[in-house]
Amino acid sequence: MNDTIRAVQSGDVTLSVRVIGRGPLVILMHGWPELGLSWRHQIGPLADAGFTVAAPDMRGYGSSSSPAQVDAYSTDAICDDMLAIADALGAKTWIAVGHDWGSPVAWRCALRFPHRVSGVFSLSVPHGEPPPPTADWFQLAFPDVFFYIRYFQEVGLPEAELEKDPKDSLKRIFHSLSGDAPLGDWLTPRPIDGRLLDGLDEPPPGELTFLPDSVLDEYARAFARRGFFGPVSWYRNIDTNSQQARAYGSGEIAQPAGFLCGSKEIVLAMNPAGLDAQRALVPNLRMERVLPGAGHWIQQERPAEVTEAILEFLTDVAS
Repeated sequence: MNDTIRAVQSGDVTLSVRVIGRGPLVILMHGWPELGLSWRHQIGPLADAGFTVAAPDMRGYGSSSSPAQVDAYSTDAICDDMLAIADALGAKTWIAVGHDWGSPVAWRCALRFPHRVSGVFSLSVPHGEPPPPTADWFQLAFPDVFFYIRYFQEVGLPEAELEKDPKDSLKRIFHSLSGDAPLGDWLTPRPIDGRLLDGLDEPPPGELTFLPDSVLDEYARAFARRGFFGPVSWYRNIDTNSQQARAYGSGEIAQPAGFLCGSKEIVLAMNPAGLDAQRALVPNLRMERVLPGAGHWIQQERPAEVTEAILEFLTDVAS
């Protein structure tokens, strides 16, 4: 089957997009700190099932452009990247599949392009109302203690920590948010002026159970080359994203939608009411599934079950 890397232009940004298959278009949107590589277990089976699959390195990541301006990483701007991919591939409609930060992009695409996005499937991050201003959020939920999103707001500080040894940084992050680490390890209490990697559970020696060293090395090379400014800057646009979201009215998703996460998902640990909020805003929620014992990197931790769930949803929506 034809498997190509396409360079897609979206304004001033060039996106590196792996494209394979023929049929209805599915765009797989990765999150932080990953690459299109994170969908490696799903790409082939989805293409074999009769879909065109596009798996970009999102803006700021891997072989795609990394704009130097913080405000270039708003959700609306990234949604426009996904539209550019669909247009470049000649697709009138597409199904948006997202994980982590790719999930808010997928949800927003459904609102921003209601006649182009025919379905949404989210991993890990449920759809919800816009969050309050970050200054209020940080002080209310994490007063006088370290919180990673607050830490990410200062340009340069997190980049210096994470870029010191990209492979070690990534291994610690991937382990801490996986089903192999203690639940809540990511939020280990530490002083407000602490650092991200301080206090995280020590990864086991050798390979992670869901990420062989050969793949981790590929991630590390990409981040050593590109750096962390772009990826972290997605977090620096939360207030902008909230303002943008209010332009879409109630935020109700009309398209068919599906949701999948692990029982050790940190996003739901931080927001226990997230699934209830999603049900209220997504009336055509056709799937809501929780995989026992799985952590945040669900498509890599439990690839067969994730692929099966996505295919079940795609078959339903595309039929």
